Amino acid sequence: MLVGAPEVLVGIAVLCSFALTLLMEQLRFEPGRRVAVVGPSGAGKTTLLLTLAGLLPPLSGRVTLDGIPLHLLDPSALRTTVNLTAEDAHVFGTTVRQNLLLAGPGLRDPELLAALARAGLGPWLSELPRGLDTVLGSGGTDLSGGERRRLLLARALLVHAEVLLLDEPAEHLDPVTADTLLRDVLTAGPAVVVVTHRVSPLVATDEVLLIEDGAVGCRGRHHELLRTSARYRESWQVEQGACHGSRHAPASRRSRAPAR
Repeated sequence: MLVGAPEVLVGIAVLCSFALTLLMEQLRFEPGRRVAVVGPSGAGKTTLLLTLAGLLPPLSGRVTLDGIPLHLLDPSALRTTVNLTAEDAHVFGTTVRQNLLLAGPGLRDPELLAALARAGLGPWLSELPRGLDTVLGSGGTDLSGGERRRLLLARALLVHAEVLLLDEPAEHLDPVTADTLLRDVLTAGPAVVVVTHRVSPLVATDEVLLIEDGAVGCRGRHHELLRTSARYRESWQVEQGACHGSRHAPASRRSRAPAR
């Protein structure tokens, strides 16, 4: 399973009382802290989350919580402290309610509805024939990619973990919806480590890690990386391109646009 694992996992981490050390460099990870991980496909972003969740061992170094290696902790206790929502998390062929109650059987409907609303699924739920009692296809086959991701996000929010690990929660969404969702996740709730390909909303983070060639190529606040990292700045410019072009187009060019 570790064959070909990226070098970013060498000496990866010490997670102890919400202090995280990555590649032997100090990264404070305290309650409420928001960290984003960006980089090209295959760089090791998802593997990093799996390691922080205790689902993969680091190639070297240790991942510990309060000094105890994650693999020695009770899985159920670990899940309520560090919760991972992975790309391939499963949607079961049962009701919306039962899918959400996997986060905790004692949850009440108002809590479920609040989590769905926070994940941007309020309008979707209102259109379902039986609301929370609507049965979903196994694997979420009757959901769009964006709906499936947001349902998984709602379930993760209901766990109320102290550290939330999110793998591309806004994938398959249009840019405006994706950025709104990411900003909401990053500005409320528990500490968050989010893997994302969208950089525009990362102004809400405390730190961004850009993984390149199996290592942390650079790290810093969003505005710092816009200034110091050509790759990060290019990603941001691509996302801003359409809006930027419209805003700064010469008046003469805009005046030639056909009337509507």
